[in-house]
Amino acid sequence: MSRVIKSSFVNNTKSEKKTIGLKKVITNENDGAIVVSENQDTIRAKSAEDELEKVRLEAEKLLSDAQLEYERVQQKINEEIIESQKRAEELFKQAEEKGYNEGFQHGLHEGQRQYETAIEEAKDIVTSSRKDYFHRLEEAEPVIVQLAIKVAEKIISESLENNQEIWLSIVKDVINEVREQEHVKIYVHPQCFELTLNHKEELRLLLPNCENLSIYPDLHLEENGCTIETPYGKIDASIDSQLSEIKYALLEKLKEMGGYESS
Repeated sequence: MSRVIKSSFVNNTKSEKKTIGLKKVITNENDGAIVVSENQDTIRAKSAEDELEKVRLEAEKLLSDAQLEYERVQQKINEEIIESQKRAEELFKQAEEKGYNEGFQHGLHEGQRQYETAIEEAKDIVTSSRKDYFHRLEEAEPVIVQLAIKVAEKIISESLENNQEIWLSIVKDVINEVREQEHVKIYVHPQCFELTLNHKEELRLLLPNCENLSIYPDLHLEENGCTIETPYGKIDASIDSQLSEIKYALLEKLKEMGGYESS
């Protein structure tokens, strides 16, 4: 019986031959190019974000320097107040001693008079110092703000010349504000039209609900100007507009600083 089983097993093994075929492997020569392109896009986008972050940090530094200068002058005012109080106390002591030498009653009145004079003098010094400080602050405000804007303009201008991704990053930031809209129109200065048009599909990906994305050149816009329009209104994405917002924010911050101290 074992011979039958063995024979049957051998026969089956011989009859059931298996063929192992080679599968054809299809490769896409462009896959490597696609990966490299995606990596390059990521690097350029990161570089653009870094440049914009540099502008923001520079503006914050200027504001911080203004705050330090403000605190320095305020400290000086406080020192003058303390010095005036010391002078008033010394005058009072001198008047008091003089009172004992010239007669207690007469000296007391004279001391009181000199003390009041010293107090008024101290008040005048404080008032004058504060007025002088706030006058200088008011004069410095436009200078500080203009300096911040000039620095920002210089950095952005140089960055746009060397890295076009910064322009696209600015446009993308504003597109995110209208990402739920179905119809979006982008108006740009002719100088930026070709660049923006070449990245139309990339911009469209940021608008999941958009059925129609259109890009138009507009001669009426400032250089590096951009306006995004939807059925619900327009958004000014121009760099000049954003710098104006920074300027306004800096002025408001300086006013808050001055207003708080002067109250």
